[in-house]
Amino acid sequence: MVRQVILPALIFLSTGLATPLLSREAKDTVVHSPPDEYPKVKGTMYLNIIWHQHQPIYLDPSKDQLQAPWVRAYATKDYYDMAAILRGYPDVHVTINLSSSLLHQLQKYYVERLEPYVDIDQNRVNTKRYFATYGGKTDPWIDILLKETKDLDEQDLTYLLKNPWNFFSINEIMIHRFPQYLTLRDKPEEEYTEQDLREIKLFHFLAWMDPDFLRANAMLPLEHSVDLSDLVEEIEPGVFTLRKRITEEDCQRMLAEVYKVMANVIPIHRSLIYDADERSGQIEVITTPFSHPVLPLIYDSDIAKICQPKDELPTRYSFPDDARAQVEKAVQLYIKAFRLAPTGICAREGSAAHETIAILCASGIQWTASTDAILFQSRPQGLSLHRPYAVGRGKDRIAVVFRDTPLSEKILLRYRDYCGEEAADDFIRSVLHYAPPEGEPDRLLSVIVDGEYAWEWYKKDVDGKDFLHALYRKLEKLHRTHQIVTVTPTEYVTGNPKRGIPPHPVESLTTVDHLWPGSCSSPDYSPWIGEHEENLAWEYLLNARVALQNSGIPPPSPLDAPPKPHTKEWYRWMAWEAMYTAQSSDWFFWYGADENSSGGDERFDKLYLTHLSNIYEFASQYGASIEKPELEPIISPIGERTYAQKRITVTFQCDAKGRDIAHAIYIMGNKLELANWAPDRVSMYDDGTHGDTSSGDGIWSLAFAFPEGAWIEYRYVNSGRDEASGTKGSAVAKRILIVSDPDGDGKQVVRDVFGVIE
Repeated sequence: MVRQVILPALIFLSTGLATPLLSREAKDTVVHSPPDEYPKVKGTMYLNIIWHQHQPIYLDPSKDQLQAPWVRAYATKDYYDMAAILRGYPDVHVTINLSSSLLHQLQKYYVERLEPYVDIDQNRVNTKRYFATYGGKTDPWIDILLKETKDLDEQDLTYLLKNPWNFFSINEIMIHRFPQYLTLRDKPEEEYTEQDLREIKLFHFLAWMDPDFLRANAMLPLEHSVDLSDLVEEIEPGVFTLRKRITEEDCQRMLAEVYKVMANVIPIHRSLIYDADERSGQIEVITTPFSHPVLPLIYDSDIAKICQPKDELPTRYSFPDDARAQVEKAVQLYIKAFRLAPTGICAREGSAAHETIAILCASGIQWTASTDAILFQSRPQGLSLHRPYAVGRGKDRIAVVFRDTPLSEKILLRYRDYCGEEAADDFIRSVLHYAPPEGEPDRLLSVIVDGEYAWEWYKKDVDGKDFLHALYRKLEKLHRTHQIVTVTPTEYVTGNPKRGIPPHPVESLTTVDHLWPGSCSSPDYSPWIGEHEENLAWEYLLNARVALQNSGIPPPSPLDAPPKPHTKEWYRWMAWEAMYTAQSSDWFFWYGADENSSGGDERFDKLYLTHLSNIYEFASQYGASIEKPELEPIISPIGERTYAQKRITVTFQCDAKGRDIAHAIYIMGNKLELANWAPDRVSMYDDGTHGDTSSGDGIWSLAFAFPEGAWIEYRYVNSGRDEASGTKGSAVAKRILIVSDPDGDGKQVVRDVFGVIE
């Protein structure tokens, strides 16, 4: 039986320089200082916070159904509240990226399809009418919630208990906040009663609700009220139990509450959106190219030769018109949702290339974002990170802001172990560290963080709520003294006299002569191209794109509305929609050994091949003469990594006896826990803690929980000078581990010697 699953996430990460850490003395000062009192700085530090929220396209067009629950789950847990929380802090301005693929799925497959069947006043769903029209047309998890538990069939039970994204798809931190849910997860399957299954159904939806909805009544912009406090009781901070025996009516009511939150995601953003003309609003809402592609690779995959000169690349894929369509379609979807045009676009993982700037300009985009590693390799070199820059030529020039990776990763990784107040205090002090001296120009520090995935890993702070409230409270007070002023990129460029922010027009910005191609994941495109599986996926895509082009079916205009279903023009539309969807970066991300989904990569392989297949199917139904090839699975025996869901505690032990260790031995690798190859982020220990067995013996250790069967690549890094080579460095080669349970005790110990590969 498949149990707990840690869902995959597509995360805004990269390598970067180290952020100054507080000394022990400074930390003591933090503890004893009055809250919100900070040293005065001479100049103003402008802070640009971008919460990056995104989901891949989970649609199976052949079923007209989403194959994953994550758009819905994060809508109720994060997408609504990440905006709504700002209503209490009017002087705090932030930017929120809602990817086009996220918005499209949220509105079309949830809000529009559920709205006719949800009775808001009674908190009920007309299940008979719903199933008659849209059964099998949202996601399977909703159908199972609404179906009488006694009537669940084998397919339903497979989704409920065995699917890689089953009803226990939640991490250990979150599920421990619901002890009854945890008990159900650990109960043998053969012992489940009908009531157990009913509660499992409800808990899956309940646990993915923002905790504020569990505690009290919340009023939403569309005059909806959400209050689940009659279903659950908070028995201690962050721990909830059921107040009553769950019924089928409760399951119906649960979906009604879920619908109300999803229906208010766009309205809450619309109510707070920053209007550059009126200089009003708190949130600059931006978007991504339509299907979440790595835009430069759609424009011309050979751009990767610049940043990956040693990698074998696939046959050149170069379709600039498709790159333009991806941007134009995103702009049109945004205008429909928010009733104004976007001023910023953030491509997948901050993927950048000089060649695509003109495409953004042509669609009215005024700024974009990338990361520090890209800036540091761009020309001219030696530019300060804490400034925006102009990129492009003539009228085709836009502003580009660059992510401070170490500070951003504090929010994503380090603060998960802090209490909220402590984390917010550390963050503010880190920002003030970069404040300009008196007489120097102001600075813009950009923090770009995944605004959905980070919070579920906060151990001492339910959903990161204490951190966000403490952070925004402190920023409100620092705004009044003008020590830290939060701004959106558009606000910084155009100025806002109401808040004392002078303009910094693009024409006045220093020009980056050549923007280095790469992304926030790495200063190249290696997560998406260059490995065998990735290259094969690009070859498949090229074959389909050429076949569609040769078929004579012209692409529809991005301004066109979808035609009436099952007409000839609709099949033309759908063929191109399948093509744009197949260009999504999310399929390529999970191919190869550099990134692995904890539930297995085969799901993404299947979705990708489905979209490719639909290109040929829809083109054929349009009437084109097009031959569909045999599309074999791309996952090869070597790359196949079907993980069991059993979690294994893996203890890495690195023997560094005789080495000069200034600070620590660090470990890095191809997992989020291993900092996605970022050096000097994950410290090992030689103090008898964190899996270390003997303090001071020169053997540095650290323990992690990974799924059994996971493919781990890793290296060790010495923070000091290596005795053998006289230099700071890592082991001579990448190490590889397949997670296993050799003794059947749920543990695996990895014993390595620093600098020695056996």
